[in-house]
Amino acid sequence: MEVVNDPRLEYFSLLFAVGWSPVEVAANTSAEQDLTVTGVKLGDVISVNKPTAQAGLGVVGVRVKSADLVSVTFGNLTATPITPTASETYTFLVVRPK
Repeated sequence: MEVVNDPRLEYFSLLFAVGWSPVEVAANTSAEQDLTVTGVKLGDVISVNKPTAQAGLGVVGVRVKSADLVSVTFGNLTATPITPTASETYTFLVVRPK
């Protein structure tokens, strides 16, 4: 985790990097999958970066579900199931009020 803190700002940002192997997403649907991200809190504003692109698969949402738990929603825009690339390091940017 990296902390960026500027005393002139009313918030600070945190950067988390977590290895993850999401499960298959069914055809023509979206699926929310949970991941432990130690240090996130309810009320945090969060964004996610999936390190590789996969045709037909998109990250369509992310939220802090509870303390230390993030939910990422994948969308499968194809007629066949897609499994997100295994063992990638997802990066999460969190913005939190001071």
